[in-house]
Amino acid sequence: MRRGLWLRWAWRDLKARWTVVLATGLVLAIGTGLFATLGAMKAWRIASADASFSALSLHDLRVSAAEGSFVDSGRLRAVASSAPGIAQAQERLSVPSQIDVSRPGAPVLVAGRIVGMDLSAARPIDGLGPHRGRALRHDDAGKPLAVLERSFATYHELPATGTLRVSGGALRYVGHAMAPEWFVVAREGAAWGAEASFGVVFTSLQTAQRLAGRAGKVNEVVLRMESGRDVTSTKAAVERAFASKLPDVGVTVTTRDGEDAHRFLYRDAENDQRVMLVFALLILLGAGLGAFNLVGRVVEAQRREIGIGMALGVEPGRLAIRPLLLALQVGVVGMALGIGVTIGTAELFKPLLEEMLPLPVIETPFQRGFFLLGSALGLLVPLAAALLPVWRGVRVAPVEAIRIGFRAAKGAGLAGLLRRVPVPGSSLSQMPLRNVLRAPRRSLMTVAGVGAVISVVIALGGMIDSFDATVRQALDDAERGGRNRTIVTLDRPRAIDSAEVRAIAGDTAVGAAEPGLRLPASIVGPGGSVDVGLELIAADSRLWRPRFEEGGLGAGDRGLVLSRRAAEDLDVSVGDSVTLRYPVRTGTATLGSADTRARVAGIHASPLRHLAFADAGWASAMGLAGSANIVAVAPAAGATPRDVQSALFGRAGVASVEEAAIAGRTLDDALDQFGSVLRIGWIFALALGLLMAFNATTINTDERRREHATMFAFGVRPRSVLRITVLENVAIGLLATVVGLALGTAILGWVVGSLVRETFPDLAVQMAIAPRTLIAVALAGVVALALAPVVTLRRLQRMDVPSTLRVME
Repeated sequence: MRRGLWLRWAWRDLKARWTVVLATGLVLAIGTGLFATLGAMKAWRIASADASFSALSLHDLRVSAAEGSFVDSGRLRAVASSAPGIAQAQERLSVPSQIDVSRPGAPVLVAGRIVGMDLSAARPIDGLGPHRGRALRHDDAGKPLAVLERSFATYHELPATGTLRVSGGALRYVGHAMAPEWFVVAREGAAWGAEASFGVVFTSLQTAQRLAGRAGKVNEVVLRMESGRDVTSTKAAVERAFASKLPDVGVTVTTRDGEDAHRFLYRDAENDQRVMLVFALLILLGAGLGAFNLVGRVVEAQRREIGIGMALGVEPGRLAIRPLLLALQVGVVGMALGIGVTIGTAELFKPLLEEMLPLPVIETPFQRGFFLLGSALGLLVPLAAALLPVWRGVRVAPVEAIRIGFRAAKGAGLAGLLRRVPVPGSSLSQMPLRNVLRAPRRSLMTVAGVGAVISVVIALGGMIDSFDATVRQALDDAERGGRNRTIVTLDRPRAIDSAEVRAIAGDTAVGAAEPGLRLPASIVGPGGSVDVGLELIAADSRLWRPRFEEGGLGAGDRGLVLSRRAAEDLDVSVGDSVTLRYPVRTGTATLGSADTRARVAGIHASPLRHLAFADAGWASAMGLAGSANIVAVAPAAGATPRDVQSALFGRAGVASVEEAAIAGRTLDDALDQFGSVLRIGWIFALALGLLMAFNATTINTDERRREHATMFAFGVRPRSVLRITVLENVAIGLLATVVGLALGTAILGWVVGSLVRETFPDLAVQMAIAPRTLIAVALAGVVALALAPVVTLRRLQRMDVPSTLRVME
């Protein structure tokens, strides 16, 4: 046969089945596009971090004087510059401070830092990237002007300009800015959420010196190395230079890889990609399996034409050309649409990346590798799906190949089982179930295709539900003492009966107050070590006590209460012993550390790994008996946490005032950003389910057109045929939903139990599937399949019965 004949025949098939070709190509396009987009997330995040650190010139090394140590301006720069390999050095002053950016009705009082920068540098190290308002200029040196760190300002919804108060005076801030060292504002024990309770103020070096009362003093110098220099050897050279030329000042030298922002951004990109890649593969495989089923059924519907061709003596190889051309059309359409879906989803994800990543530069380059891999699968799947029914068709006698529908199956499939099971109703009423059973292979292929997509919907939706359940658990635990419980953090440990603590408890906005201690500590067990924030809780506390899942904590008990995640990481359980490394007082104003063995007394309910609790009696062992560095507060009747913040701001000894549930709320924000990516994937997976339902119904109608014509010839009305198709789809949808639920739940359990543990090491995510996800599954697996036949009603009503029943054209 001539090539032109095949092209005309392929064009005729395309016109006859353009909706199926387009819809099946769209299934492949969605799988390819989401696979390419989710697979590219790591590359995008790393490229964005690289570009952002480069744009703002993150230092290669940072030299920090010991806390409380200051040296004359110029000395740190001179010593650092004397080390070989240093190209540039810039000094600054970084001091702790209280920060007040309260507005009417919105008090904000937090602990933070003032960072004084040299604004005269022509090529600044650790530059500022303006986000809102403007950055600092050369002529701002010495003026009472500042900019706020972007994440802190954004969290508290601060205007672009305004006034603030810090320890030492008032400033006017002229904008929000991003600094490479503070791209991620981390809190102790977790790599998220510190922007809620910790702020950074950037100002000129001269202004910072005046506010801190350290005229002409600095305590940090940031360095840029010469090109090609080795970081390790240069760091050692800098340490030797300071040990030799400034031995009376203890310093710490930190590389850029050791900065929290640098470490967290690249680590999170690596860890998050594991979860993203799993769901990318699931979506691609679900789309591939769905397309395989759809193309296979389209070609199966051409079985009669293959049988006629065999009867006319056409060679099997030539008979395969037509269905393969149809499969190629599906693959090409899928690849073409996949380019658009990939570009579209990249644009859709870019705003999410800008929200997730507090970076000045966001890069989303087209990832050809992932796209080509997905497209290759999208091209091969239809061809493989077409080959199987062709191979089956040419291996039988022409008269058998001409038989279509249930007659193409050997025997009656499983329909004979109904003879042993009494099914009420007429033959038409029994026909939907008989149709499912008499061609079990075809039914199972449809169930597998739809079930695969449903499993992705379950896994993605369940992941979002699991995050929501974890946040609720964290908030419920924190708010057990009341939603308004507030924590006042003191500037240093103070005596419980000190004037500062008494003033807090006696304020009219405070209804009840309980002093306490919250200290950094480490716990070492057989499985490793975990850094925690150890809070000492009085046995008779009226405001709040941790909820125990196992064990408990009594008065005078020297045991520890850990989170379940911490206990699992340490490989311990209630009753086991661990080593507690905790702070002890070594002098009037200094703390050291000590180790002791302690028993695990209980497991608390919070999912936050870094939370640990002990009885207040531990304070005596730490040399802190009768001291407190936090005060838990319940507002007075009619007062709110904001009232407490307003009332306590400016009080002597107060460093910050924040709601007790702030960690849970910042956790909610962090997980919501990650969940936004999953929600987009979930919506596309749901769309795949709807497309599968439409395609399966259209193909089913095409396969059964001769059966339907026969029924019409015997007087059966179109609406009766439609009802049969609807009920058949409902049965298949129910089976697919059961398969999808089982597979999706298994996938979700594996992701939560394995990958999420590595992606979120500080959080115990609990597996959950919410009713809304089950409703979406029912929509995709049952309702969509049940409603899809309605679109074929007009086609049934307009069917030319004699032409459809004709054996040959």
